[in-house]
Amino acid sequence: MAALTEPARPVTGRGEYLWETMSVLWPAPARVERSGRAAGPWPGRAGRAREQTEYLVLPNEARAVLLLPRRPRRAAAAALRNYKASAAGPQRFLLRSLALAARAGLADALPHRITVRSTSDGPEADVVSYLQKVLGCDVVASLRIGPPRANRKPVLELLSPRGAVLGFAKVGVTDLTRELIRAEAAALAALGGAGLGRLEVPRLLHHGQWRDHEVLVQAPLSGSGRTGSPAELTAAMAEVAAVQGVVTLQVSRSDYWRRLRSRLAACPPSEPVGALLRVIQDLEATARRTRLAFGCWHGDWTPWNMAFSGGRVLVWDWERFEDGVPVGFDAVHYQVQRAVTKNGTQAEAAAEAALFTAPMTLGPLGVKPGVAAFVAALYLLEIATRYLHDEAAEAGAELGDVGSWLLPTLSRFASRQAEPPHPGGDQP
Repeated sequence: MAALTEPARPVTGRGEYLWETMSVLWPAPARVERSGRAAGPWPGRAGRAREQTEYLVLPNEARAVLLLPRRPRRAAAAALRNYKASAAGPQRFLLRSLALAARAGLADALPHRITVRSTSDGPEADVVSYLQKVLGCDVVASLRIGPPRANRKPVLELLSPRGAVLGFAKVGVTDLTRELIRAEAAALAALGGAGLGRLEVPRLLHHGQWRDHEVLVQAPLSGSGRTGSPAELTAAMAEVAAVQGVVTLQVSRSDYWRRLRSRLAACPPSEPVGALLRVIQDLEATARRTRLAFGCWHGDWTPWNMAFSGGRVLVWDWERFEDGVPVGFDAVHYQVQRAVTKNGTQAEAAAEAALFTAPMTLGPLGVKPGVAAFVAALYLLEIATRYLHDEAAEAGAELGDVGSWLLPTLSRFASRQAEPPHPGGDQP
């Protein structure tokens, strides 16, 4: 199987994506194939060492979320136990129970399997060989399969044969994901020396290139599984916002406002792009009369990218970290993503709720009630621009179609902003 770094068409199904990913991580002359419960020996090429690794596909190929190494059992158990670091309550108990079953060998009964037959052609032969070289130790890898989205990339949990977690590796295999890997490496390097108190970020262990791919390895974060308080979450978000300083600016004169317009204009021409550019134009007067605090944001702060432990908030996935954005973006993003993904709220209703509840959401971060809805609207514009730039809809992302939920909400908001203000009402 040859590596396929730039797919000719979007790969949306988990099964199809699984096989493409395996061909990238274990390129020819390695062989990746379905196997029964007793994979036969592979003779390999004359004079070359042979290695065979069997993976269990959970729950099955069509709905794959995890590739579990069948052996060693301790490593398989650890991969299951650590599958969702943000898990709490019943879900955390279930994962621990499954890990105990894997440790006892019960995972051997699972029928869906893939065998990787590789050769030891040096540290560049496959991704595991490369990771063993850069970490300087034996590595057992477990592969996580995420849902369709523009920034989907291979993520491997790296374990010792005895089940100790060594770290997590991300592999950038497209132009977008290579760019995001480089951005996350820079963010982790900067944040690692920032003297954070409310927040803990992964330690950067390695950033380099394997074949044509960007590779990042970060140390694990160990959460306790407890539920944190809103005050802890707000304090951590405020710390991120201020990590490189906070400045107050007139929005229309900020670099952010100019970047937002230029990024949107650079997207492939489409009806949503044109409509959102008109929204920006309609908000120009509001941007001229509004002053906001600008700082940093994580860029994708969600319940599944974080955990709580020892009075600190543990946060990973820093590939969208950015400076010079309105303070409060992380809080609105967290609210919208949790509403849609965790609570099942319709996307358009979640966007509308973000505008309506903005004073309550953003007040703890120091955003004044009169400008809170405008901050939330700027966030919605930001995320719409991201989805359009990344071609998220074409990649099959659940919220990628901005015309179905973000555009109607933003158009209504812009129309309301164009109306004459009520006497005595709050002015942004």
